[in-house]
Amino acid sequence: MAILGFHFSGFYKDVLFNKLKTATIMKGEHFFNIGEEVQIYLSEKQNLFDGVDEKRIGKAIIQKIIIKKVSELKNEEAISCGSNNLEELKSALFKWYNCNDNSIITYIKFKPDFF
Repeated sequence: MAILGFHFSGFYKDVLFNKLKTATIMKGEHFFNIGEEVQIYLSEKQNLFDGVDEKRIGKAIIQKIIIKKVSELKNEEAISCGSNNLEELKSALFKWYNCNDNSIITYIKFKPDFF
């Protein structure tokens, strides 16, 4: 079984530990398997992939994968991503990924299992 890593900024620490963030969005098409185990990491660095100051906080199991356009996102998906509402999520996606309403994203729902 492949083990993947989701790297989140320390900004998401509270919503991850409180299990308010049970989904994430990646720009583009990404293919995972339902039931696949994913390791969850936090990093205080802006560049999440620098390998410095990363902390593994637990694992999660992928429950759902949907490839769609940003314009097709629903409010409940935004909330499961840790946002307060759809507009807040879209604003963050535009900022982080420089995407627009026609950009393709992968919505990944997961079941967290933190220490």
